[in-house]
Amino acid sequence: MVKLGKPPKKARFGAKVAELFELPSEVVLDLPRLVLTGTEQLLVENHRGLLAYSRSEICLQTSLGVLRVSGEELDIKLITQDQVNIDGRIGKVEWDARREKE
Repeated sequence: MVKLGKPPKKARFGAKVAELFELPSEVVLDLPRLVLTGTEQLLVENHRGLLAYSRSEICLQTSLGVLRVSGEELDIKLITQDQVNIDGRIGKVEWDARREKE
């Protein structure tokens, strides 16, 4: 599990800019955006690439580290440069900030 401490000065500045100009913080700060619908659909925006794909696990590189999606019958319905749509029986969504793209 990742423990989140105080954000770096650059992130705090970016958050203030986003608020000032009424922009989504995930765009200004290059943060991933996740939308989980029940336990069967996950939309991930602002990813940096697909690292691993199987029917039981999908790993994506993000600006915060590796996003690991585990479950059963996982399937990528759509993948673009910045968006991934995952369907299946999603059991777990977790961050691994230590592992980085090689």
